[in-house]
Amino acid sequence: MFLFRKIETVNDIKTAALVYSGETVAACEKFVADALNPECAFTLFTHEKAEALLNSIAPDVIFIFSDAGKSRDKQFSLCQMLRSKGDERIIIFVANDRSAIGDSPLITSKGFDNYLVFGNDIAQIHDTIQWAILNRRRRNKFSLQFDDNPDKFYTVDGKGKVYDLNEGAANGSSYSPKEIVNNGISASELKTLRCFEKVIQPLICENNVNKEFSNTIEEGESVAQLRTKIHNVPTIGLVATVVKTDITKAMYSNTMNILINSVTLLSHRDNYTASHSARVFYYCSYIAEYMKPSDKRTFFRDLYLASILHDIGKIGVRDCILLKQGKLEQCEFDSMATHPVKGHELLQNYIYLKGAGELVRAHHERPDGKGYPDGLTEEKTPLGAYIISVADSFDAMTSSRPYRNAMDYDDAVREIRDNLGSQYHYDVGKAFLEIITPAIVNKVLSNSQKPLSEISEEILASLLNTEAQSSDDDY
Repeated sequence: MFLFRKIETVNDIKTAALVYSGETVAACEKFVADALNPECAFTLFTHEKAEALLNSIAPDVIFIFSDAGKSRDKQFSLCQMLRSKGDERIIIFVANDRSAIGDSPLITSKGFDNYLVFGNDIAQIHDTIQWAILNRRRRNKFSLQFDDNPDKFYTVDGKGKVYDLNEGAANGSSYSPKEIVNNGISASELKTLRCFEKVIQPLICENNVNKEFSNTIEEGESVAQLRTKIHNVPTIGLVATVVKTDITKAMYSNTMNILINSVTLLSHRDNYTASHSARVFYYCSYIAEYMKPSDKRTFFRDLYLASILHDIGKIGVRDCILLKQGKLEQCEFDSMATHPVKGHELLQNYIYLKGAGELVRAHHERPDGKGYPDGLTEEKTPLGAYIISVADSFDAMTSSRPYRNAMDYDDAVREIRDNLGSQYHYDVGKAFLEIITPAIVNKVLSNSQKPLSEISEEILASLLNTEAQSSDDDY
């Protein structure tokens, strides 16, 4: 096992190994010594004795000199042997002339971090060694460039720890670039790189070089599309260029248009569904704004979207049951009772509707465990589902159906009150009773006359505006 000091600059190099053959030792040492720290100590090895490097106290840098006019195979084999044994020291190939080098990718593919040519001046040697240090730090690490922007550039290791970044890349975090590197902060802690471990890191491998990938991710309240392309850059290694585009508004709008159109089509089969969905949403919004049960934006997002989509699963219920003008037989009720599950399954296909889908599935559950489809008790049921349950029941009771007349306002209120804690969540039902008035019912009836598409746009505008404000506050 090798132990290495952290080398940041040429001046940090305190020890160096020279592996020579053919050239005089003095010429080799003088060639590099003038560019290094005057206190740097040299250890000398012939090629025949170079395996001793594996057992030596690790020098900070190894210079492997070529034989004039001879094959480079011996030098290449030595470097590859050291790398195969886990040697991560800085190794530089030194050639007698430029023709012995070949191309840069060949040198780096053999494990070298850079190369020198006899005749380079001190400044060239210094710069080459500095680049070798940088290349070694980047070896077995990944470079990330966001939005094709050189001002957002990171180097991270396989575990996501940030090794290098510039000022622009640190924007959005509470740290400076130096603090991020020195404190060993991981990529997932930075705003731009939160998706690194799950989405980007698995793509960075040799098999994906020159391939491009597209992923949709959810970051807090936002939805983004990532386009990631993997490159193999000589001297640096694997680089991922990542373009991230916020598609929250388009994603929400397109998805809701599809689903609202589905509910609207359902209303062509059952005239009750569309206006009922709108009224349930408005009742839910009154309850939620009064109770303020959570300060999380996702709670209100999931509740509002679930309330307007809570009956979407009825698309899968046959007309002979959905439109029956009379009491349902048990087998017919069992079929109708599948609509929460069908709605849940439908919404799970959309990245930001998974939470809403859970509420849709549970909106017929009861605190006493006698609801459906899962017979959940109070502690296992999301509060948002209970809010929908109260709103759904009250509107159903106060709406006329082909097979029965609407219940009087006072009777519907009494029904809610008499079943608090059993059919209806006590706190939710109590809050509803505290705010409901005939005036609110009339206002809900008036608002629900608008097309569902218009109501959906109002919901999304409110949610997106809230999220935009939150993003400004957070960052």
